[in-house]
Amino acid sequence: MNERFTGKNLLELPQDFSVVQIETTDLNPTRDQIIEIAANKYRKNKFKKAFEWDSEEDKNDLRDALSQLKSFIGKDTIVINCTAFFRPFMGNAFVNNLGEPFSNDIVDIQRLFRRIENQKSARLSHMIKFYKLSTSHNLKANEDIKSVEGIYLALQKDFEEHFKSIKELQPQSSDFRLKDVPGDPAKNDKNNAFYDKYVSATGKLNAYTRREVAQMINNIGGHFQKKPGKKTNYLILGKLEKGASNKLERAKELPNVKIIHEDDFLDMVAGYEWA
Repeated sequence: MNERFTGKNLLELPQDFSVVQIETTDLNPTRDQIIEIAANKYRKNKFKKAFEWDSEEDKNDLRDALSQLKSFIGKDTIVINCTAFFRPFMGNAFVNNLGEPFSNDIVDIQRLFRRIENQKSARLSHMIKFYKLSTSHNLKANEDIKSVEGIYLALQKDFEEHFKSIKELQPQSSDFRLKDVPGDPAKNDKNNAFYDKYVSATGKLNAYTRREVAQMINNIGGHFQKKPGKKTNYLILGKLEKGASNKLERAKELPNVKIIHEDDFLDMVAGYEWA
């Protein structure tokens, strides 16, 4: 499978960045389309210029809009809200329209918020309320982008007040106990493909840490496993550093395991707000 998104998902707080917000026809990235794009470029945390595209108002089609966006953001790190939504939609759009993956690194305000503020919820509406912002969540790219950048700047301020080094935000270990990532029944989604399914993962994951994937699966109402076994339904396949994986070989021997690429996994959770 060709990669659709090659950038890294960073836990950092750069002061030179571009904020990008998109709106789509619905929440299935393999079927639905991007209809609005808004982007704001910042240097040293100061706004420099903006880019906007609306399919209903702009004469340019999505292909032209993505080409313009690519030139606008250059090699910037992109600040976004919700990797599971942004990455599959933008990755699919770039591959389908420009014939190449989306390659910029991203910073997800949801992931930063959970680490810096230690909050159970990182939904956009909750973050807006938490920081007492006057912005809104109206499902309009050129309006919601104001909330994303306001939250990001607030995160920078709180980080400086409560942390000494960016290393404190990085996962200290790839290992974790399953009992430390219990699912939240209030976030169960019986309509999701992973509900009541047993899921494991192998290889290096790019979008989320293994622990975050475990939390997402358990929140949906599934069962994350550290190793595939007889009950396993899905094995999420990340990048294999040495070209082999004992978990992958084990999964191939099991009768009911469906092996899916990390990008396919993100397609399947794009409409789910796990945070």
